[in-house]
This record gives sequence, C-alpha cells and structure tokens, in this order.
Amino acid sequence: MDEQVRLTIVEPDGTKHAYWIVKGKTLWEALQTTGWETGGSCGGQGTCGKCKVRVRGDVSSIAPNEQEFLIPDELKNGYRLACQCIANGDVEVCLDHEKPFHWAKKGLCLYETQIPNQSDVGIRQFYISGLQKEFPIPIFDRIKSALPDFSVEISVENFNDLTQLDRPGRPTIELCGIVLEKKKISYVMKKKQTLYGIALDLGSTSLFAALVDLENGEVMAVSSHTNMQRIYGEDIISRVSYCVEHENGLETLHRILINNVNHMIDELVEKTALQSNMLFKVTVVGNPVMLHLFLGVATTGFALAPYAGMFSDEMTYSGEQLGLQINPIGRVWILPQLGGFVGADTTSCLLTIGKEIKSFLLIDIGTNGEIVLGHNGAMWAASAAAGPAFEGGAITCGMRAGEGAIDRVYTEEDRLQFSVIGNGLPRGLCGSGIIDLIAVLLRMGCIEENGAFSQRAREIFQVEQGLWGEELVLIKGTMTASASPLILTQEDVRQIQLAKSAIKSAIDLIMAHANISKEELGPVYLAGAFGNYLRSESMMRIGLLPEVETDKIINIGNAAAQGAILALLFDDKMKESRSLKENVRYVELAEQKDFQDIFLKNLNF
Repeated sequence: MDEQVRLTIVEPDGTKHAYWIVKGKTLWEALQTTGWETGGSCGGQGTCGKCKVRVRGDVSSIAPNEQEFLIPDELKNGYRLACQCIANGDVEVCLDHEKPFHWAKKGLCLYETQIPNQSDVGIRQFYISGLQKEFPIPIFDRIKSALPDFSVEISVENFNDLTQLDRPGRPTIELCGIVLEKKKISYVMKKKQTLYGIALDLGSTSLFAALVDLENGEVMAVSSHTNMQRIYGEDIISRVSYCVEHENGLETLHRILINNVNHMIDELVEKTALQSNMLFKVTVVGNPVMLHLFLGVATTGFALAPYAGMFSDEMTYSGEQLGLQINPIGRVWILPQLGGFVGADTTSCLLTIGKEIKSFLLIDIGTNGEIVLGHNGAMWAASAAAGPAFEGGAITCGMRAGEGAIDRVYTEEDRLQFSVIGNGLPRGLCGSGIIDLIAVLLRMGCIEENGAFSQRAREIFQVEQGLWGEELVLIKGTMTASASPLILTQEDVRQIQLAKSAIKSAIDLIMAHANISKEELGPVYLAGAFGNYLRSESMMRIGLLPEVETDKIINIGNAAAQGAILALLFDDKMKESRSLKENVRYVELAEQKDFQDIFLKNLNF
C-alpha cells in the first residue's frame, strides 16, 4: 500500500482542511484530487508559473526551472509552484490565490422574456375513441389515425404506459403528444404538462445554464459554475494537448464536462422544484474545442495546422446518448460554428444582434479572440490567438477576476489608484486592470511607443532588475495580500503587445476584406464576461480597437447565452443560425500574405 502523508489546506480566511494523500505526489496533483483549484493554467506542466502556493513542511527542494517563476520576496515567504513541489511528508499549503467569480456570467445575460410564437417543440392535444368490443383497434393505430399530419415514434416504455389507459367500453380519451421535432410525436401521455428546456453556454473558464419555460419563454432559474476542465489546462490548446498526450484524455475531459453540466441541471431543478424528466430540449453553444469535448469527439484536428475539427454544422442528439440528466427522449441541439476557432458561441452572439444593423463589429476578447464584421449584408469572421495575457495568464502578477484582483487602474494627481474586487488587499491584476494599467502608464509617459519603460517610469517608480529584465514596483509587499510586491515587468508589457496585436491585426484584415474604414463602422459590440468590464478609452489607448467614437462601443454581456435561449425558444432563430453558417466568410489569418507585416506594425502602442 502506498505510504500516505497529511495535507493541510489553509484558505485565505484561515479555515483549515485536512486530507491524506499519497507520498511522492506533487501538490498540484494533491490539490486536484481533493477538489481545490490551484490558479494554474498549463495543466501542471510547469510552464505558466500561476499555481503559486505558500508551503510549510516536508517537500522537495526547489528546482531551477521553478525558481525562474518566483521573485526573491516570494521565495523568502515560502512560495512554491504546486506542480513542481513534491510532498515527501506532512505538508501545509496556504491558498492565497483568488476564489474565481464563476458566477459572473449570471448577471450578464440580457435576455428579456419573449413568448414563442412558433416552435417545433410543444404539446399537441387530441382525442381517440375508446377500445370497442366488437371491432378492437390497437391504441397505437387509433393514435396514428388521430394525428394524420404527424409521424408517431414512441418508446416501448411509453407503449406500456398507454396500456393503463385503454380498456373495453371506455369512452373517448383525451391525450397529449409531445412534439420535439417538426411533425413528429415522441411521447404520448394522458395529462398535459409544461415543457422546459436548458440553454447552455460552454465557456473555457466558466459554464452557464438557464432553465426556460418553453411555452411562455420565461427564464425560471440560472446557474454558473467554474469549468472543472481547467485543472487540465486553462486554455483550449492545453486541453487539446492533454487529449493528444494521454490515452484516456478525451474521455476524462468529456466526462468532467458532462458531470459539470449535470450538476448545474441538478441545481436548476432543485431551485424550481421541477423534475429533470420535465426537461425536453437543450441548446448548446461554445467554442469548437468545447463542443467537441462536450460530445466526446476527438480534438486532434485542432492540434496541428490547418486546425480543423471533426464537424462545424448543427448537430442533434438525444439526452440519453450524451448522458445528460434530462428526459431520455429530450433533444440536444448544438448550434453551428462559423469556421476555424470561431464557434457556436459567436453564432449565438450574432443571433442577439439581429439583421437590421447595416454595419457592425463584434469582438469577443479572450485567449482566443473571435471577431465578426458585418457590412452591407455581408459578414466576415476571424479568430486571433491572443494567448492568456488578457485573462491574467503569462503576466507576472496576473490573475483571474476574483477576490483580491485589481480590476481598474486610474490616476489622481498623477498617482496610480487601484480598485480591488472584494475591497481587500490586492493579490494581482486581472485582465481589465492590466489593460487599464498599460493605458495609464502610456498616458503618464512611463511606457514608450515600442513598449520599453521610459526614463519617466524610472523617476516615478522603484525599478528593479529581475530575471526577465526591468521590473516596476507598483505596490510594495507591505500593502499586498501575499506580502510580496506587485510588479510589472518588461516581459509583461511584451505579452500585452503580442495579445493586442493579434486582436487588432485580425480586425484590420477583415476590415480590409470588407473594404471598410473605421469612419464607416457602426456599433462595435464587446461580447462575453471579460469584454463587459473593459473600458473603451483604455482599449483604444493601447491600440486594441479602432479609434471610433466611444458611444459606438457597446457591451452586450453574455450574448452567447442570450442567443442560446433565443434558439431554444424560436425555430426561426435556429434557421437563422444555419443561414449564418452558410453566409459568413471565414478568413484564415495565417494564410493572408500581409498578416505578418500588419502584426509587426500593431505591436507598437
């Protein structure tokens, strides 16, 4: 039997939890198996440097590659990378990283109740004659005769339920048929019931689900949870790599996601006092990799150029096939994707914008940015590999939006001021805070156009020499939650330059394809939880967006979830999603001959 040692987890508020773990495992593996998040983003590969924890006890010596990610003050305070630190005996781990705001999507879905005026899903009431002694006709034959415009395909269990209703001499019987697909009865019952559905938005970071009354369009309850696949990689490329490198990688990530979704369904039915067998329809949106993992379909096509998945069209399955805790005959619709890494979540966003806007730019900024340009009835789409910088990854003091994250930076009398989520001591900078910080430092003259720290920066800030070049000390260690200084390195600025150039270059290229200038642009829509918290002035100051009037920039919240709800309720929205798939022109940036030149030009602020 493997020798076990004691692991004590200490939360930021001092609460302690004790576990027994196998000796010789890394702390990352131990935290993963005991259900704690590490804050890392590379799936335990030791390449992101984000799984920093304070450690006391019998652990392995620090390795040179681990030391590269830790500044002197962190080393002095006992910080280690969880994925590189091995438990040789009893150990205590202090978790100083944020509690993720996985519920952030809840308040960002802007859907307002709309009553469906036409839908293939619904209840069809009808009558059949009773069973006659002289000329007995089987109940199924009578049902089919009563529904000449429908095909009737019911299960064996449903047949057996109907035997309880049919007996000789009984008069006319009123029945209800459940229609889940056009002109097709999938279930027949005696008592009419309300049908409900689920709209799912499968994000790489967080998952959103809405339980909707399919008859009156009301959202009964919503749920949002952290995507637990994150322990195998923060971004989708890390998860693709995990599937490629591990024999059961695909099955593992598929099962985690299905369990995640089922847990949200349990939460929703508990909130509404419903039963899961009352859920008959599900619409699903997400990026292409998430949709492949949801279905358990191989993601190997995303590992190498030309980066094509196994499917991009609309897909339909039964809830039973996917293991979802809905009615077994319930149907699951995957909305169509637009091409490459532009997925059904972008399709869903377009459903919320509508067809009336003559010219618009839709941007979802994240590890993989999705951009769609609409102009005079035509549309172009592109995806940009921005990397994790805008979400706090690859930034020395970056973190996800959560308690202790600086989410806004501004100046008062030429002094930096910070807004901290939770109003406590800062732990790091989340994406919106990072973009604000760079914009403010540019306005103060502390960063040159090429990204280098200026002489002005050296006059205002304490500047130190670190492993990755010069570091600006933004906040001293005595004023942070970790007792380590909050810094910005020259390499951090470079990472922001690479990320913003990827997004801006994609915008420039599809605008060139459409032959449209920034003056001709209509609304610029920012979609997603991250985009909702970005300030237009900061984005334009660093060169992330075209310079347009600020009132043209509109945050549309979790438009992907809103579109999934609309597709759940309205058949014409499902038809529109198919039309979008056929009509949007996908632009593969890597194949554009001038992409490299545009990218290099956009590196400058």
